[in-house]
Amino acid sequence: MSLVYDMFKQTDGTYQLPDGVYIELPEDIYHSDTALGSTSIKQLAKNPPKWQYDRLRPRKEVTPEHFIWGRAFHCRILEGKEEFERRYAKPPVPGDYPKALNTTDQIKDFLKENGQKLTGNKGELIARARDVDGCPPFFDDILRDWYAEHQGHEDLTDRQMQEIEDAVTIMARDPILSSVMQAGTLMSGASELSIFSTDENGIRRKGRIDYALPPAGSRTKSLSIDLKHFTTFREGDNEAAATHKIYGECYDVQGAYYLDQIKSARQLADAGCIYGGDDAAIETVKAFLEAQDMDWVWIFIRRDAGMIPVIISVDTLDPMFDHGRTIVVDALDRYREFVSRCGPTELWSDPPKVPLRLNQSALPSYNRGVLCEQPANR
Repeated sequence: MSLVYDMFKQTDGTYQLPDGVYIELPEDIYHSDTALGSTSIKQLAKNPPKWQYDRLRPRKEVTPEHFIWGRAFHCRILEGKEEFERRYAKPPVPGDYPKALNTTDQIKDFLKENGQKLTGNKGELIARARDVDGCPPFFDDILRDWYAEHQGHEDLTDRQMQEIEDAVTIMARDPILSSVMQAGTLMSGASELSIFSTDENGIRRKGRIDYALPPAGSRTKSLSIDLKHFTTFREGDNEAAATHKIYGECYDVQGAYYLDQIKSARQLADAGCIYGGDDAAIETVKAFLEAQDMDWVWIFIRRDAGMIPVIISVDTLDPMFDHGRTIVVDALDRYREFVSRCGPTELWSDPPKVPLRLNQSALPSYNRGVLCEQPANR
């Protein structure tokens, strides 16, 4: 079944898609939907007023490098090299065109060699140089033409491009990963499966499974694959470092949240609410959801240790996810409490408290570096 997504676009540019399982839902539409996702749940579990403030007062900042790398890596692994090269590219740099004129000094040197005036700004110098026979190309023109041919793409550096291809190459060496990969891309499953549902309290929720792999051959379990990448300064082997990352970043909470969404997806699929994709893709999704058992699989790429892949799997019935689910339930309870007390479109604040009363014993006894202060007689 197909949907015209713009039917559900709000006046502020956000979306409110109907409950359902979505195959090949564009990433920008997914993120523009106002339903609560796993990132919001983790933030609500930590600090609801800050989550609301950041949502209502978003900062326009440069996208962190690890976000760009992660999106590009996901595209390469989940959507293939062709789509990766369409969406991501490395802009040319002056070193790629050593004969092109780039800086003002280079242009002046060329004009001086040909007996031309050296006054004016860069644009005037370029215009004067163009009239000289044998004028080399200008890097400004090369860069302008390149961007005209790569509209809508995202820039990657040489290093980022190399790291992603290195990660793909090393992943393909792993016997477990190579069995479900072809040409550096996961296969035989459904990538970026989006699930929208409404819970018993009327809260709209969403989740996007990186890769849904149904049972195949002797493997009777479905696999829900979650791609991650990280760097760390901790001691220990790669598995220990990745396990610590799961704990530190609350990935178990995220997994528990997604498992609830998968449970809802089974009911939605039974009701015929699967949107997008061809018949083969729909059958793949149904097979993934209908399996009796499922493993949650994290595939980590450790960027600071040679792009080494680390595979960690957990039975979805493991109590680890029970603990994560408790945190999810508490986060949703706090969300409802703040919405009820402060409203969904207002800034949130904690309930008023009795002012904190201090005495001498409340402050630490060590010297703060104040010259007249002694630790023993504050």
